[in-house]
Amino acid sequence: MRPRVLVAAAQADAAGEPMIRTLDARQSHHLVRVLRLAAGAPVEGFDGKGARFDARIERADPKACAIRLLAPIAACTESPLAITLAQGISAAERMDWTVEKAVELGAHAIQPIVCARTQVRLDAQRLQRRHEHWARIVEAACMQCGRDHLPELGVPLAFERWLAATDRRAARTRIVLDPRGAVRLAALRVDAAQPVDLLVGPEGGFDATELEAARAAGFQAVRLGPRVLRTETAGLAAIAALQAIAGDF
Repeated sequence: MRPRVLVAAAQADAAGEPMIRTLDARQSHHLVRVLRLAAGAPVEGFDGKGARFDARIERADPKACAIRLLAPIAACTESPLAITLAQGISAAERMDWTVEKAVELGAHAIQPIVCARTQVRLDAQRLQRRHEHWARIVEAACMQCGRDHLPELGVPLAFERWLAATDRRAARTRIVLDPRGAVRLAALRVDAAQPVDLLVGPEGGFDATELEAARAAGFQAVRLGPRVLRTETAGLAAIAALQAIAGDF
């Protein structure tokens, strides 16, 4: 498999102009220093908006590598089921794992949320750095798994603020994971034409007030089975199950 790299949208090029993209220092270092690719090496470019291109390295500069986009490649790697994972922020490695695997499993969007039981307490500046870190994980996961659309990564929000911003009138399937939920996920009727909001708590889960607020906002309390899963397992297991029920599995 050729190395994949995220590039600026190719649709903006004027007719007849060569489609050459200069990469940033991080991307350039990876191609030239880590992968040791030279000028002329074949790569694959994708713009994060659904376009994929055959490409080759034009200039192997470890600080400003340039690639030439050639013929477009037809591909369809997106799930028909648009899942938004609203994930309670967990400890660093667990959250990193969740973001990475949610991308691989086909999540349409990822929204980090700060909950009452969130153990990681970050100020605004550190939250911004974490968001930038997660954005790099999203990009790397797309490169690895072959997705051409970058899932939307929301700015971290407080649980109450995110819940208040959800459109309760929209036709969406709303699920909050709760080990005590009366409904099992396998019993849900999921329509691929309707987006899914999947709400997952942090370590320790949601407190009673949050669960009640979620139900009032139209979320159905759902359990995954007889066992209690960790936060970094629960959301991913639910995404996989939903993809098997109505998605692209």
